[in-house]
Amino acid sequence: MKDSYNVNNQIQANKVNLVLSDGTIEEGMPLTQALRVAEEEGLDVVEVSRNSGLTVCKLMDYGKLMYDRGRKNKKNTKQHQHLKEMKYSFNIDKHDLEVKHNKIMKFLAKNYTVRYILELKGREKQSVDSAMLKMMDNLENFRDVAKWKDPKVAHGGSRITIFTILSKI
Repeated sequence: MKDSYNVNNQIQANKVNLVLSDGTIEEGMPLTQALRVAEEEGLDVVEVSRNSGLTVCKLMDYGKLMYDRGRKNKKNTKQHQHLKEMKYSFNIDKHDLEVKHNKIMKFLAKNYTVRYILELKGREKQSVDSAMLKMMDNLENFRDVAKWKDPKVAHGGSRITIFTILSKI
């Protein structure tokens, strides 16, 4: 979708193809007549497409279009806020891991999606296979409450990251 639209008097074409509110198309209509039709119906003339030929415009409520678009953008940003992230290292203590697992359980209870990350640094990077086994072992703790995809390995800079996404069943 376009970022901005030409509306009513902002349209620079002399003749337009006008899509009426009932869906019918009036071809080659002068812009002044299109503006009169829009005023009679209490709508706006919104430029939808500008080609080398005639400009295509549509009769619609411009305020409602922008309101709906804003709501859609707001909804999309809210979806990103439902992702939580939990990192731990290969040599984490048993109690520390339990604390992190309890926190993940709380996130899942609140319907958050959790990115579960095991980071390997330094010499730990040489044991990716055992780290993968540890990750799978830890994921078994969430068998009853969450589903996940197979963990992925990402190599980057001075560390290797093994991660998966947990979501509530």
